[in-house]
Amino acid sequence: MSDRLITQANSRLTKANLVSLLAREEAWSSLDLEVKRELYRMLPIPLNGTNPNPDPDVHPLKTSFAKYIKHFIYEWEQDLAAGRNTAKWQREAKQAAGERMSGAYDGWKEKEREEHWGQKYDPDHFKRV
Repeated sequence: MSDRLITQANSRLTKANLVSLLAREEAWSSLDLEVKRELYRMLPIPLNGTNPNPDPDVHPLKTSFAKYIKHFIYEWEQDLAAGRNTAKWQREAKQAAGERMSGAYDGWKEKEREEHWGQKYDPDHFKRV
């Protein structure tokens, strides 16, 4: 599979209905058993006490996980269409996150807070309440 297909905003996948495609029984049955098990291992353990060891022959989009999987697929489609899966975007996002953690945007955030709320942030205010 070409990396371009899963990273570029102009990929054909942006025009496909991935949930419909992946919901087809042959999409699941064409995978080998170990791949099915690995995909199930990626899902969270159910909190409602259902079987934490699901049957790998059962398509996950026919389980209680379906709405979560569909939501994740939708978000992934949105990221793909917006270009957030490219190596450049990922690299820039990591750099921006590091800069934010180091305080590079604190001045901007304080200015925005003051303009929006009409006052500066007072961290001691919450200690007094």
